[in-house]
Amino acid sequence: MAHLRVLIAEGDVNVRMEAQRGLTQQGYLVVPAADGSEALAHMQNGSLDVVVAQVNLPKHDGLEILRAAQEKKHPLPVILLTDANSIAEAANGVREGAFDYIVKPLDDLTHLAILIERAAGQVHTPRRASTTQQPHGPAVIETKSAGLLSALTAGHDLHALLDQFTTEFARLTRAAHTFILLPHNDGQLHLTASHGFTTRVEAGRAYTNRVGETFAVRVATAKNFKWLNTRANETAENTLGVPLLFQDQVMGIAIAHQTPPAETFSNAMLTGIQDLAQQAAVAIELARLTARVKRLEPRDAVTGLCTREYFFELADRDFRRAWRFDQTMCAMVMDVDDFGTMHLELGPQESDQVMRRVAHVVREHVRKVDLVGRLSPHTIGFGLWMAQKEHGIAVAERLRVLVAEIQVPTQEDTWQVTASFGVAAYRNSIASVFDLFGIADQALRAAKRAGRNRVEGV
Repeated sequence: MAHLRVLIAEGDVNVRMEAQRGLTQQGYLVVPAADGSEALAHMQNGSLDVVVAQVNLPKHDGLEILRAAQEKKHPLPVILLTDANSIAEAANGVREGAFDYIVKPLDDLTHLAILIERAAGQVHTPRRASTTQQPHGPAVIETKSAGLLSALTAGHDLHALLDQFTTEFARLTRAAHTFILLPHNDGQLHLTASHGFTTRVEAGRAYTNRVGETFAVRVATAKNFKWLNTRANETAENTLGVPLLFQDQVMGIAIAHQTPPAETFSNAMLTGIQDLAQQAAVAIELARLTARVKRLEPRDAVTGLCTREYFFELADRDFRRAWRFDQTMCAMVMDVDDFGTMHLELGPQESDQVMRRVAHVVREHVRKVDLVGRLSPHTIGFGLWMAQKEHGIAVAERLRVLVAEIQVPTQEDTWQVTASFGVAAYRNSIASVFDLFGIADQALRAAKRAGRNRVEGV
């Protein structure tokens, strides 16, 4: 959907121009606005698909833009831009119906592009609800719940699933902050995901100081909704705890902090929250089962290469052999350049096809004794047995040239596939195979910084 018309309302000219330039390069039709008055004018006069608005926008702030977007005959999805000092306002915007927020600086415009795509595809609610009304009807709740399972079947991992759930849970409970805790092998509930914070450290500190671990245990023990009323700086704070149950087993605990008072939640709203929690519990169980199956199956479904887990199991064996018998070994990491942009422009199926072609090329041009595995959606790792640094760099250069011969026809042009490589040779000072590949990753990042489509070795 890279043809979407996107309004970028941002008072900082550098941020606005950078977002406009980056999104335009990705194929979006960008309409810039320097303040709220310009933004409202564009919303009245233009045909827009998504609005991206700064929370502290001059003349009319982001929340005013949000309300105006919701009052339109066909409501517009709104993504809020915020800095670290305005997270609370952005979280309030999500409670009022904003699709999501993103924290500046915008170092990765791919993340913003993904949010725009998701926002454009969402089911919009017709109006912003007051705090005494039910904010979401049953049909919307069903759509969002089903979205969790859809995200899972689309190949998203458990962490991506939980990130989506924390956002949906915040909308449904109108909470400033949400937390997800999952049980671990030590028998304790660990904070795994959150919404409304810039860092995991900030989220962990807020959960410990303002909610407390005892509350989650109470919710898990009761296997039912629990409310907690506390005071912070002379202000009453309401917290809702919801168990994520699958076949009467607690899969996790969802906590909404700084919600409206409990008496404003109707039975229909609580039923909707429970439905979302049940869908999340099912999705968590499916995600765990999927991960378990992947661990049992050592081959990546798309490329046919070793999975990450199996690759490092074999690489560790070779590393120990090199250490014991004082033999040589090279670690090599290859990353397909601009994979995020390619994924957005070509789509997931074509991206998988590109990785399938890349994997076939590299597997055919290394030795049978060499290990090749898919380490991430766009990264392939190599374990070159009995190879020194010079040999590793030569292999990487040969593969770089072969990958650059892959071209993908598009509707308007041809996508040129390229890859960057990092190479690291084993030496006695390296303590583990993970350290060895960590050094290769550093070389890969150096290749990326130097312009991509190149080889760096250490």
